[in-house]
Amino acid sequence: MEMRKFVLITGLMLAGAAMAQDGSADPVVMTVDGRPVGRSEFEAIYKKNNKDAPVTQQALDEYLDLFINYKLKVREAEVLGMDTVAKFRAELDGYRKQLARPYLIDRELNDQLIREAYDRSQSEMRASHILVQVGEEASPEDTAAAWKRIMALRDRVAKGEDFATVARSKGGSDDPSAQNNGGDLGWFSALQMVYPFETAVYNTPVGQLSQPVRTRFGYHIIKVVDKRPARGQVKVAHIMLRSASDATPERQADTERRIREIHQQVTSGAIPFAEAALKYSEDESSSTKGGELPQFGTGKMIEEFEDVAFKLKANDEVSAPFKTRYGWHVVKRLDAVPPPTYDQAKADLKTRISRDSRADITRRAFLSELRSTYHYKADPKAVKAVTALLDSTIFRKGAQVLDTLIRKDVVEGPQVRKDGRYKREINGTIKDGKLVNVRSRKHDDLAQTPSDTVVVRDVHEGWSPDPAKAARLTKPVFTIDGRSYTQADFLAYLKDKQRREAGRSFADYVEERFQQFSDDKLMEFEDGRLEEKYPEFRLLMKEYRDGILLFELTDQKVWSKAVKDTTGLLAYHKAHERDHMWDTRYKADLYSCANAEVARKARALYKKGKRGADIQAELTKASALDLEHVNGVWTAEEKPFLKGIVNVGLSDNFNVDGRVLMVDLQEVLPATPKTMDEARGLITAAYQDQLEKDWIKELRGKYEVRVNKDVLYSIR
Repeated sequence: MEMRKFVLITGLMLAGAAMAQDGSADPVVMTVDGRPVGRSEFEAIYKKNNKDAPVTQQALDEYLDLFINYKLKVREAEVLGMDTVAKFRAELDGYRKQLARPYLIDRELNDQLIREAYDRSQSEMRASHILVQVGEEASPEDTAAAWKRIMALRDRVAKGEDFATVARSKGGSDDPSAQNNGGDLGWFSALQMVYPFETAVYNTPVGQLSQPVRTRFGYHIIKVVDKRPARGQVKVAHIMLRSASDATPERQADTERRIREIHQQVTSGAIPFAEAALKYSEDESSSTKGGELPQFGTGKMIEEFEDVAFKLKANDEVSAPFKTRYGWHVVKRLDAVPPPTYDQAKADLKTRISRDSRADITRRAFLSELRSTYHYKADPKAVKAVTALLDSTIFRKGAQVLDTLIRKDVVEGPQVRKDGRYKREINGTIKDGKLVNVRSRKHDDLAQTPSDTVVVRDVHEGWSPDPAKAARLTKPVFTIDGRSYTQADFLAYLKDKQRREAGRSFADYVEERFQQFSDDKLMEFEDGRLEEKYPEFRLLMKEYRDGILLFELTDQKVWSKAVKDTTGLLAYHKAHERDHMWDTRYKADLYSCANAEVARKARALYKKGKRGADIQAELTKASALDLEHVNGVWTAEEKPFLKGIVNVGLSDNFNVDGRVLMVDLQEVLPATPKTMDEARGLITAAYQDQLEKDWIKELRGKYEVRVNKDVLYSIR
């Protein structure tokens, strides 16, 4: 490319103004190599990097210079074709998927769910439940049977039977823990239970029984036992002595006696709490940390431990000894954090909700909105015609094999036969007619074990539609804003998404897959319009795109080059030796003495010819703190007291930080340039700065830049 003079034109109104994606005028603030840069892009980046700072003409001019350098580097990367490289495209696509997520949900509904979760988190609930298990995809018959059973259990409780007794009874709760706790779930708050269950709890008055509620586990009836304000979080340390429930009464009494003695020692000040925890606590995970436990809130510890911890009113307050099923404890409060404000909690709640079943609620609402916005219209008859092409192989893609091995020591149990052989069903995937990704149903490592033979059973490539019949299916199955998705598109989707699974009716299978197919295409349709619909997203993607290009090219031209270019680095060091100098340095032994008497003894030993470590060894027999010795080379900036010492040999005494110091000066080293090894980091950084300056100068001569100062100064 020919060399061009860098031109900065001030006060010149460029002809015309670009239009922003939202249809509003977006005046051109500059052109770089003839390519326009809109005011919106400059303004967005400027304000992101100058938050809360007043917008002044001087500030805009100063930032303009940096922005021009930025855009010149990006333009150079484009000219070099770096924006077309597969690695770059993949990295940018990865970022785009992350950045697009907040735009592919019902954001208003999501904000409502965040607020709802926060409001609920201000209270803690105690509830009991009875569960009747039924799968999410259970047949209508099984679902009806589960409903009938949960209603019968509810009627028993409603008529006066004890809830816990009903939960434990034969045919009662399917939750295995009910036999021990009678269905009692203890205290919990928002986002600690699945959303439908949580909603039922918070919508049921204390003391009342809910109607049956369906979750992925089955049907529940819930009794809300109590409600209290949220307690926030607490940080404590504890001392624990284990006390097994089957221990003898004498042993249990001895444990209680010991914990009370420890408590007395701690509260009387005879021993610090952390020291007592290290010395006595039998909780190995915390004793070495002075008994300190991670900060916790409701539902993270056993209830009786939490209750004691939260009842402590002040930091450093120590509880009386108390017993749990783990043993005896003494707890010290270290800190307490009240429930967060909405603004403090919002970011965390947003993240947690995105991983919760609530995310599916916002997604479904968003898809419903898209169906309306883009005039979605399906043709059930066209979908039904696709169903007719299916056969049972749609459920059989993949492989099942029997792996026959000889090694006895691989597994234990009934699979091992007397001759040392055993068989175990394992699964795999068919690709290009070969069995790949073989994995055991129970032990992942079995497939990696050398085998005698592999007996393959029911290996299937899966379903493919009859070509002649498929060729006749060309009708749309649905349309989005007039764009058609055909039966052929749906057939290809079915073929791609098939997997080995339990058989069911083709109509149900196609209905489920068609829902997924239309959802996926709606999302793709919306995803492809994000830059058009949301200017802030378009600008963010532009910033990420340019940022990746800038990083890659700057790494090549500056950062990595400075590290790898040994010849250039050495030449730069030689040309700039005087920029990296050692100040005058002092080579010496320093003797720091506890008092004047120790200094007198040290000086006497010095006169007898002893030096350094010998003097230290002689004078630290009573206490290691009596004399500290160190040898080294220092500047006056590092050790200011060295500046006044000019004579080689042992100095006079002087006080430093309450101790008596003597300096045995061996040599004064004059100011000299640092070697490459001594200053490599500083020299490398300076060389990078020089490479950057040279590169910018080259780019400013290579690409023409025109700036419209009127547009620039219109930014407020």
